[in-house]
Amino acid sequence: MSEVLISTKGNVLEIILDRPDKGNALTPEMAEAITAALKSLSPETRAVLMKANGPDFCTGRSAAMPAPGTRATALDLRNAISEPVLDFYEVLREIPVPFITAVQGKAAGVGCAIAALADVAIASDTATFQVPEMNHDIAPTLVLNALADRISRAALARMVFTRDVIPAAEAKVLGLIAITVPADGLEAEVARVVGQLEKNSVPTVRGIKAFISMSPETSSASRKELAALINCVATAEKFR
Repeated sequence: MSEVLISTKGNVLEIILDRPDKGNALTPEMAEAITAALKSLSPETRAVLMKANGPDFCTGRSAAMPAPGTRATALDLRNAISEPVLDFYEVLREIPVPFITAVQGKAAGVGCAIAALADVAIASDTATFQVPEMNHDIAPTLVLNALADRISRAALARMVFTRDVIPAAEAKVLGLIAITVPADGLEAEVARVVGQLEKNSVPTVRGIKAFISMSPETSSASRKELAALINCVATAEKFR
């Protein structure tokens, strides 16, 4: 039985984490299925939506650590543990259309990273966010890689060192997520945001996503040129 449900609804790719009895903890197989779907995205796709069945969005990653007593080199551990997750985060970053997440319950570790990597993370006001790895004496550099350009240094250090459980309202203030709504309004708000994007053309949604992704790394002059280029390319499609 699949632990992630992937389907196309209209012009939206919908990904549902479906491992509720395990807190939707991400397995390597789930990450591989999501990656495959994102790398074969239809050119007509306007948005990607990720949500989860059950009370929690994603409570982390299914343990990939070697069993106690196992002998492994640093390279072995990098190939088995670090690279697959970092590659998965990179795939999420590179989605060429808006990436929307619907978050309820706990979003911890990988779950917190996925929410932060979304262009628009919509969360129930009862959702919580946490980076708990140091509770297990694990250096959370993989999650840090996902969060480093999403929130301030102070917020990042606080989340990692204190392991505090951050409520949705505070997560929004920190810039970790974009929208909070009452729990019974989560589905409607997700439908509203996704519905808005479905009305746009592919050049527009892809152009804006490209600008948002690229502009922080460019100079003022480059941003000006990028803005003009994307605007005229997207608009030109209406006059073909």
